[in-house]
Amino acid sequence: MISVIIQVATLILLLFFFEFFVVQAYNIVFRGYAPFLATKSVVLRRLLSELKINKDAVVYELGAGRAGLLRMLRKQYPNAKLTGVEYSFFPWLIGKFQNAITNSKIKLLKENIFKIGLKGADAVYCYLNVDTMIKLEEKFANELREGARVISYQFPLPTKKAERTIDLGEEGKIYFYQY
Repeated sequence: MISVIIQVATLILLLFFFEFFVVQAYNIVFRGYAPFLATKSVVLRRLLSELKINKDAVVYELGAGRAGLLRMLRKQYPNAKLTGVEYSFFPWLIGKFQNAITNSKIKLLKENIFKIGLKGADAVYCYLNVDTMIKLEEKFANELREGARVISYQFPLPTKKAERTIDLGEEGKIYFYQY
């Protein structure tokens, strides 16, 4: 009886993983979404050492996945208002589960990043792709207040000049923009 339960559980788990990869492939190929790739912790640590925000800043992570940057920010800035936006179900679900386990006050939204307002943001972080950054550049110009910052890992905004770029060698680049 126990072996049957283990086999059924294994089959269900495999189906979940299969569905995740099929949905990811569909979203990347047909919708142009960025793949689910978490920012490496070495990159996040460097980004945090360079990012100076107010203790009660409003920070968004677009394409948040499990919201790795926001989790690290929460430790340094416990009063900051942190919001992650993720469209894909499984990364969002994992992030929600991690929030529940750690009793985190990080807000994770399962939303399209183009449908959320960014008017109150002090900083926005993205690790997306070229096509998405092209579309986001106009959104940032229209919605971000003066003084807001955009930080992008690997993919620069196409026409806005970066205020600062950090070259991490093999790990890529971090682009900082001021609006």
